[in-house]
Amino acid sequence: MPVTAGHAMTTNLDSELAYRASQGHYPSTLEQISARLAELGYELDRAMDCHCASRYMTGPRAGQSYPCITTGIRERDTKLSFANVDARRDANFRQLQDIRREGSLFAVLRGAILSL
Repeated sequence: MPVTAGHAMTTNLDSELAYRASQGHYPSTLEQISARLAELGYELDRAMDCHCASRYMTGPRAGQSYPCITTGIRERDTKLSFANVDARRDANFRQLQDIRREGSLFAVLRGAILSL
């Protein structure tokens, strides 16, 4: 049976979710993600959503890809992107970066992984 684009994306998504589970990371809900970011003084900026394929370039999963949605994160009070040159660089920013680096906070939406 030929692999269709939709079937390949599902297989790639399933493979990525299995890999993340093997690392102890499981999907959250958008509400859980929003609550965690709020604790740190941040919020999602869903106007910045970008649907794409994410591909590992190095390491043991090099060449593997999966459907993803990247999105914006901004400071709740100033509305500046966390990456803006004028955004704060305090302990909460460092915690946000740790969460992003470890990849532990994500959701599955419409067949794709929403990544921070």
